[in-house]
Amino acid sequence: MTKALFFALLTLLPFGTFAQSNKPDQRKDSVTVSAGISKEQLALEDQLNNSLSQGDQFLKNGNASDAIKQYRNALELIQKQPLLVEQEPWVQRKLAVGYMRANQPSDAIPIYSKLLDARKQDCGANSEKPWDCADAEYELGRAKMYAADFVGALVLLNDADSKYVQAEKLNSFSHEFAMIQLKSQGETKILIGVALSRTGKTPEAITAVDTAIAQLTRVQSDETINVGIRDDASRHLQEGQTILSRLKSTQ
Repeated sequence: MTKALFFALLTLLPFGTFAQSNKPDQRKDSVTVSAGISKEQLALEDQLNNSLSQGDQFLKNGNASDAIKQYRNALELIQKQPLLVEQEPWVQRKLAVGYMRANQPSDAIPIYSKLLDARKQDCGANSEKPWDCADAEYELGRAKMYAADFVGALVLLNDADSKYVQAEKLNSFSHEFAMIQLKSQGETKILIGVALSRTGKTPEAITAVDTAIAQLTRVQSDETINVGIRDDASRHLQEGQTILSRLKSTQ
């Protein structure tokens, strides 16, 4: 596969995976709240949330460089204030998203590596939350792929895929949860397909994307699950079909 075609395929893969999540604000005017949070901590969290909200707005408007500045400011605040230490992984992920949006995957990789290291307890064969490990591997694998480390990306993405399979088979969760894991498998296999194509393995890439399409079709057509999950599967399904068409055109 040519480099030009590879980047054409990457443009078909949205940054939806990196969508910013909004933490609900919980305010109380008494000296402490029921959980024992002091006014000092509430004030610091307000300051932190202000920086993050500005960063999120910059990112929404396509201004990744200013978003990165705000997320860095937020991390500096956390590092100076022990009361905010629990917020650090959440803010680190926002910064990594900013780097990815700014086309700076090499800056995102160390952050995603650190976040994956923090999830190591969820990466074992008997993990009760294998999807947490899979999400972290997926994000790091995608960053490596954008940094042109296709071999490294494939190791992470293949392991993420196996973790999503493991999560899907857990009996203690709902059918909808299982379908979310199946959707994640489809999304991951699309990335695997693109990475395989870049390493010259086009037949294997086509097989991976074919499998992804079948998985995403199952999710899309399941009327028993939330419509938002089905809509997201539909969007990824269209991407997979377009990528498959382009891969086949190179044979």
